[in-house]
Amino acid sequence: MLWLRCEISHSIFGPEQSISFQERNVTAGEFRGPIAYMAANPVAANLLMGFLLVVGLISAVGLPQEFLPEASLDRIQVVVPYPGAAPSEVEELIVRKIEEQIQSVEGVKRIESSAAEGLGSVIAEFRQGTDMNRALADMKAQVDSILTFPAGAERPEVREITSRQSIFRLVVYGAVSERTIKELTSRIEDGILALPEVSFAESSGVRDYEISIEVPRDRLRALGLTLEDVALAVRLGSLELSAGKISTGEEEIRIRTLGQNYGQFDFEDIVVMTGPNGAAVRLGEIATVHDAFADSDLSTRFNGQPAARINVFRTAGEDVLDIAQAVRDYIDTEVTPFLPEGVAVSIWQDDSVDLRGRVNLLIENAALGLFLVFLALGLFLQIRLAMWVALGLAVSFTGTFVVMQVLGVSISMFSLMAMVLALGIVVDDAIVVGENIYAEREKGAEGLAAAVQGTQRIAGPVIFSILTTVTAFSVLLTVPGPIGRIGLSIPIVVIAVLMLSLVESLLVLPNHLAHLPKPGEPGTGLGRAVRRTQASVDASVKRFIDGPLDRALRFATAAPSVVLAATLSLMLLSVTIVVTGMVRYEFLPQIEGDIVSANIEMPVGTPSDRTSDVALQLEAAGQRVLQALSGGAEPISADVSVTVGQTAQLFDPLGGNAVELPRGHIGTVEFRLPPSDLRDFSSTDFQNLWREEAGEFPGVRSLAFSAGALGLGLPVHLELSHPDPERLALIADEVAANLESTSGVFDVSTNHDEGVQELQIELKPAGRSLDVTLDDFARQVRAAFFGTEALRVQRGREEMRVFVRLPETERNSPADIENYAVRTPHGGVLPLGQIADVALARSPTTIHRLDERRVITVTANVDSAVITGQQVNGNLQRNLLAGLSAEYPDFLYFYGGEQRQQQEVYETLPMTVFFAFLVMYALMAIPFGSYTQPLIVMTAIPLGLVGALIGHILLDLSLGFTSLQGIIGVSGVVVNDSLMMIKFINNARERGLDPRDAIIVGAKARFRAILLTSITTFLGVAPLMFEQSIQTQHLVPLAASVGFGVVVATALLMLVVPALVMLQYNLVSVLKTRTA
Repeated sequence: MLWLRCEISHSIFGPEQSISFQERNVTAGEFRGPIAYMAANPVAANLLMGFLLVVGLISAVGLPQEFLPEASLDRIQVVVPYPGAAPSEVEELIVRKIEEQIQSVEGVKRIESSAAEGLGSVIAEFRQGTDMNRALADMKAQVDSILTFPAGAERPEVREITSRQSIFRLVVYGAVSERTIKELTSRIEDGILALPEVSFAESSGVRDYEISIEVPRDRLRALGLTLEDVALAVRLGSLELSAGKISTGEEEIRIRTLGQNYGQFDFEDIVVMTGPNGAAVRLGEIATVHDAFADSDLSTRFNGQPAARINVFRTAGEDVLDIAQAVRDYIDTEVTPFLPEGVAVSIWQDDSVDLRGRVNLLIENAALGLFLVFLALGLFLQIRLAMWVALGLAVSFTGTFVVMQVLGVSISMFSLMAMVLALGIVVDDAIVVGENIYAEREKGAEGLAAAVQGTQRIAGPVIFSILTTVTAFSVLLTVPGPIGRIGLSIPIVVIAVLMLSLVESLLVLPNHLAHLPKPGEPGTGLGRAVRRTQASVDASVKRFIDGPLDRALRFATAAPSVVLAATLSLMLLSVTIVVTGMVRYEFLPQIEGDIVSANIEMPVGTPSDRTSDVALQLEAAGQRVLQALSGGAEPISADVSVTVGQTAQLFDPLGGNAVELPRGHIGTVEFRLPPSDLRDFSSTDFQNLWREEAGEFPGVRSLAFSAGALGLGLPVHLELSHPDPERLALIADEVAANLESTSGVFDVSTNHDEGVQELQIELKPAGRSLDVTLDDFARQVRAAFFGTEALRVQRGREEMRVFVRLPETERNSPADIENYAVRTPHGGVLPLGQIADVALARSPTTIHRLDERRVITVTANVDSAVITGQQVNGNLQRNLLAGLSAEYPDFLYFYGGEQRQQQEVYETLPMTVFFAFLVMYALMAIPFGSYTQPLIVMTAIPLGLVGALIGHILLDLSLGFTSLQGIIGVSGVVVNDSLMMIKFINNARERGLDPRDAIIVGAKARFRAILLTSITTFLGVAPLMFEQSIQTQHLVPLAASVGFGVVVATALLMLVVPALVMLQYNLVSVLKTRTA
């Protein structure tokens, strides 16, 4: 035996104070190893704690803050502009060639394509784990190898799609001309880009500059010119070219010819040809030069006035708060004071406000949760012990910032959500260690000895219990798709907190708890009152342990089959509740924002003025809703933006990688509501009331409302495919009609339309006999009616196109086509109608393709209070799609949007969860030395699931992916409690107790720690669970899963685990008897 005398200091920042003690009955072996060393060395323990605190705080200051983490979505997009080309041309000459070429790129999983007027887009989605840098290089190489793109096609742009979003949006508006708005917007955009905090910004909502040179037919005919001749003259007459350099011996002088034209008068002065008398014929003499805007229906209005937008984006490593503050300061100091009269700048979107609000709200909830945890620990144990455990939590969380900095994890909604989740879980190991040290002190052990013995005897189970929780959370590291990429910070942060908490609990906490006073030592003043309260709580717990709990344990061990049958019945009831839909299911709850939008789609070919009229009626309906919501008080103020003629046709739902196409039949009305904490209704409430107030508009093809700041697409999203386009259209209409007849389904829409009318021109044999080639013929017609691009001029940062074409009055009717004079290779001129047939037909405005098949997309939204997206998709598959597949063997359908993400996740998770369970089983089988006891421990997992379900029922919540994340967290906690209980039961058996007594003694010995773990876990997430703020409603299911899961599982496992262990002993005894 060893007599020890130790002098230790428990002062961190103040004067050193030392205590001495004398300890008997301690073996030398118990004071070996890192735990004993750190417990006896306050300098080492405090330095480790201080290092984590200081370095963690420094790291926290340097972490970028963003609303959503930027992440790769495993997608690469190829965009090829082909100005003036019809969608069918783009499909045949651009899209198909790209699809065929990129099939061979390694890792390609899915190819989505769109062919619109003048633009082709192909998006390749890659398998998870693909090296995207290599994939991008391979994609560029394959696209560059295509040498058969048409002459009018522009250079392909190949780029990786990320989850980039605009984080700040300005609106420049006023009762001034479009040119004034555009010039001011360009200047403000230049100033924003000059800010060191901003890397990328772009303007939108206003037409591009364009110079249109319009030459009448009679002038061309009189001078014997074609439009291409004029375009060539413009091109040659507007040129700046470096001509080398000369050396004078003293210096080098560069030579450059100047002739670049930039404005209307410059172009009018260009010499087109020399007349018979030698006089120069200038462009201004034969043509009208319009230095104006592109021929587009695009228009934007803000609060009823002409407007343009400036979007500011965050790139990797940049901080949302820094960017927003810099832009705000620039607007306040450099823009607003110098704006012309009648012009104003308004902030339409500022993610920093939402981020700051949500961060503050989560911090408040976390602080309140931490206080409640501290209070519970103080009541059950000691105030000083509670303080050290709470400080240990701070060390673990602060140290996590270091890990986040190293791994490139930002402060975002997801990482903060992970910290709130961890708050309810991570205290577990500290409580187990602290409670065991406290128990050693109750037995009479002195300071350091109690700390070392209490920690060493529990260290093994604590390590393995943390590893099992880490294994559970590692499942989330493998979630596929955008949701997995965006939410990757959740498992990273939780695992980091858990591992750092383990280090703190084993290497720092014992040193601090070595100075605990003995339980029951008298105090003075407030300390005496606290001790009396603690004694009262402790006595109540002991009475419960020796009374109701003892009786319950004796019943569970006497009739284990009854307990297990009742528990199994409860689990079956829970499964029945889920399967029958008594609890709603939403894969990913919508995160609400302050902006509510309505997207209008009129029939193709509808004039933009008619679309504007519908938009104004929608705006008026929204204003009436705001008036009604104000309840007769002062009207609720909301800004309104109306855009007509622009739609993001080719985009990713999580990113800002959009190609905006002008469409006069498309419109968007957006209301920016006051911040959620300044109104007593949600964005969804306003959306539903707005939809109801708006009603149906005659002639509107589709009208869809949205109130979400983030989503994975609509809950109903089907991609339909059939080789026969007409049959496919009929199928799409049938699916849409089925959805429209379903209660709770609204905003049903398809991307199929009747198409736009087009004049199709085909060369006659008579034309071919005159040696008119199809290529030359098509070029002449294109030049006349679309225009031929002479050159591009850089004006500021904008590249401006210069077109040569006929005047608008000579290209606005079918007769103009037939009478257009086509020049033959022999110099003759003939009306187009003599050498070609002209027929009126319809052509689609956009052609959508999936994996080299044409598809039609049908989408819809749902009222989750009536029916869920999963139910709609299930009913549709059983009642309609299965029959269509049987009737039309070539018919195929694919899910998109939220349903596709859900399928990918749930196809991957079962195998991942299975392997995680195998690892958890191995981690428990090794220390137990048993094949069966780990299975008993893991029965706690379904008990946590039952508790989570009860929480969702009590709080009227929908189950979803966030619920699953909470259930994974619960699994770790309840497995740890079960593991520790069995460990103590085994210890009791090793001391010679019979099985039943060992079970009762072990369960009772661990009850206080299990109870304390459950209470602190519940209290840690309780503030968030009962939070009423709209900003955190998407997190409530996660908190409910953790809080109620732990409470219910604790109550059940106190009976189920003893019953299972008793049943195990009984079975072993029977087997031994039979084999004897």
